[in-house]
Amino acid sequence: MSIEETFATALAYETKIRDQYVEAARAALIPEARAFYEILGRDEDSHVAYIKHKLEQWHSTGSIDASGLTSLLPPAADLRAAISRAEASFSAIPEGGQLAALQNALRAEEETSAFYRSMVGTLPDGARQVFARLLEIEDGHSAIVRAELDLVSKTGHWFDVREFDMEE
Repeated sequence: MSIEETFATALAYETKIRDQYVEAARAALIPEARAFYEILGRDEDSHVAYIKHKLEQWHSTGSIDASGLTSLLPPAADLRAAISRAEASFSAIPEGGQLAALQNALRAEEETSAFYRSMVGTLPDGARQVFARLLEIEDGHSAIVRAELDLVSKTGHWFDVREFDMEE
């Protein structure tokens, strides 16, 4: 896959996920769910802009560097700590019809991560670094969506940790 094809595919993935989050936020029945989808949508929109910028950089200079990509979300360790502190308030939030939206979001995040993972193994150095950073952020998104999905589906897990047992 050429650099142009890789960036075009990445744009398609990021646009799809962004649009999915925008729609989920619009359809959210509770403010907490709306806020969750809105921040993820804004983060994905920043990825669209970043990928477009890096493609322009490739066209104008023939090289790419991985500078400039940030996430609206805090680092994964900070996020896990915040989720742990807020767990009691999250558990009181009703599902509000968001199960399907979360399932769709998780599929899209995992599909995008899989694409980035495959690109990291095949692209030249500058582009590899760009996609490695995108992969890191998308893997974080997958973890966040999975945690929220576990909570609203009442599986007894929160961030892949068993929280309760039906026998307890």
